[in-house]
Amino acid sequence: MKKLLLIAIVIIVSSSWTISNAQVRAGYKMGIDFSNMKMEAYGENMNDIWETKRLISPRLGFILEVGINDDFFVQTGILGSVKGFRYDAIREIDGKFFDSKEYQIMIALDIPVNFGYKYDLGDVKLIGMAGPTISYGIYATKLYKADDEYDNDHQSIGTKETDDFKPLNFGINVEGGIELDRFQITLFYNQGLSDLSNESDGSIKTNVFGLTAAVKFGSIR
Repeated sequence: MKKLLLIAIVIIVSSSWTISNAQVRAGYKMGIDFSNMKMEAYGENMNDIWETKRLISPRLGFILEVGINDDFFVQTGILGSVKGFRYDAIREIDGKFFDSKEYQIMIALDIPVNFGYKYDLGDVKLIGMAGPTISYGIYATKLYKADDEYDNDHQSIGTKETDDFKPLNFGINVEGGIELDRFQITLFYNQGLSDLSNESDGSIKTNVFGLTAAVKFGSIR
């Protein structure tokens, strides 16, 4: 399934570049994410047990938008994002117990391939797009604040049973908003489809929604 999805993405993106007279714009995209991870272990919902809350974090990256015609386009790129969650806990430090603010953090590189449509209203355009996203985790840690001091527990990313997270995550992205000249403002939701847990009795899946702003520069033929 993953191989078929990857092959489909490569074929679609490659074909987009060969569209005659296609207009390609490059730009930057930034925004704010509200992320969470749905976690299960031995049939228990860990989000309910830990009372997790969404992690608020930035996203920033580079985009390419391929105009197929006046209405349809493909938007891709690479964006750095932070996925995770936060919760309150009790942490033991040097034999003493403290109230702790816990932050699960995974830094990832996201590569979306969104297929979009623009509806011209005159001064502005309504835009909507959706498509698959490939996300690759590059760093993970458990940041915490206890006894008024911050510290962190480094976590591993890999495919071994001892690793805390798998690196590769396939997801679906849905996004909509407005476009004014070179600027886009959108709301999005991304649902991770891959299980990031290496535990046979566990499951970890990401979900993120947020607000983004993009600016596009020039055109490349």
